[in-house]
Amino acid sequence: MTTTSRTAALRQVPGPRGVPVLGSLPQWKTSTAEFLLQVQRDYGEISRMKLGPQTVYLVSDPDAVGRVLKENSGNYVRGSLYEQFKTVMGDGLLTTDGDFWKSHRRAVQPAFLRKAVTAVGPYVVDATNEMLDEWEERAHRGEPVDLITETLKLTLVTLSRSLFGFDIKPAAPVLKDVVDNVVEVMFKHGSVAEMLPSWLPTKRNRSIARDRRIFGRLVEEIRERHARTGEGRLMELIEAATDPVTGERWSDEEIRDEMLTIYLAGHETTAVALLWTLLSVANNPAAQEEMDEEIDRVLGGRVPGPEDVEELQYTKQVVDESLRLYPPIWVYPRDAVGDDELGGYRIPAKSSVLLSPLVSHRNPRYWDNPEAFDPHRFDPHLVKQRPRMTYFPFGAGARMCIGNYMALLELRIAVAMISQRFRLSVLPGNFIRYGDTSISLRPMSDVWVKLHPRDARPAASAPSGTGAVA
Repeated sequence: MTTTSRTAALRQVPGPRGVPVLGSLPQWKTSTAEFLLQVQRDYGEISRMKLGPQTVYLVSDPDAVGRVLKENSGNYVRGSLYEQFKTVMGDGLLTTDGDFWKSHRRAVQPAFLRKAVTAVGPYVVDATNEMLDEWEERAHRGEPVDLITETLKLTLVTLSRSLFGFDIKPAAPVLKDVVDNVVEVMFKHGSVAEMLPSWLPTKRNRSIARDRRIFGRLVEEIRERHARTGEGRLMELIEAATDPVTGERWSDEEIRDEMLTIYLAGHETTAVALLWTLLSVANNPAAQEEMDEEIDRVLGGRVPGPEDVEELQYTKQVVDESLRLYPPIWVYPRDAVGDDELGGYRIPAKSSVLLSPLVSHRNPRYWDNPEAFDPHRFDPHLVKQRPRMTYFPFGAGARMCIGNYMALLELRIAVAMISQRFRLSVLPGNFIRYGDTSISLRPMSDVWVKLHPRDARPAASAPSGTGAVA
């Protein structure tokens, strides 16, 4: 460490003073996203916040983000926030660290490799066509749709059919309510109910127990079907997984927790990303027009398949720009195991570090007019000019989102198919608010849109090489 670096490390990290005892906790609870964006604007790319008794360092400097997620990732564990996630998900990929996490990641990784993910394409096409056929009936009756409900159902059905060989569509309405409850539980509100032991029969604890029973029955049903049919590549990997030390198969509890994690984290984040992409396009007619031209030229009226997504370059950029403005997982909490230095500041052991793609993606030092929706930011030559870790919607390093290839494939196909058949307009009266939870960037209320069918409907058959999926 140089003398200059040592001097800088002794400086106190800047940040808001807040109020006695609570610090900046009131602003955090009022509007978390708005508060974090304000902290970066006022105090810089490494700043300090007092949230009650806890000191948290907000980090958006690209080099420092890279150090936390990649170069020195071994010094940073999941953090105290994830303890709340365990209430619902148990010990799965999202909530664990160390050798346990590594062994589970290795066990399921083959289902999420880029080559393996291409097999998901036909499932995306079929599920999206089913949704759009239902939309045509709704549009004919002049009925709007709640976009978050529709995208959640689409991604849930796609994930379940492609990875688990199980058609979850009949249970989707019930599971939507359960997932809503789960998201609410996983976000800490600072209430007394959260501090009470789990064995007390409070309303909150009864709700958690009920939701876990529903998911538990679902897991049993999926495993029973897999035992009969052998369908579901991910289910096959999970059932065959063993402990690397003992050689024993995963316990029923391990299997349940991993399946719940993949179901909840996998479909929620992709649904949120799809919703924001559709809303962004609906509010930007020029982007819609440019995307239409590309889709018509490349596809010629047929539905897209996995082999088409790289040819849909502008459509890809539309998705990337939406992920910049509205990253589904928008905060990554980490706890430092030992002392570290980030951007010339000392980060003490046991302190909490908060990385936020939402904050980094709107940093005016790297993004001109950062609040504007402009897919041309992702023209290939501009991407090369930006420093790494200015854009990380799926994280980075060893803990990069395991489903990133699948999510991008699903988003590009679904966006193209929806654009082929519909235009969306947000109904008056929608106040679309986000960023009040630390789980996903899901809007805080329903988002009702009107459906406007296009004049020409594309061919319903899948492209060559992708058959229909039952």
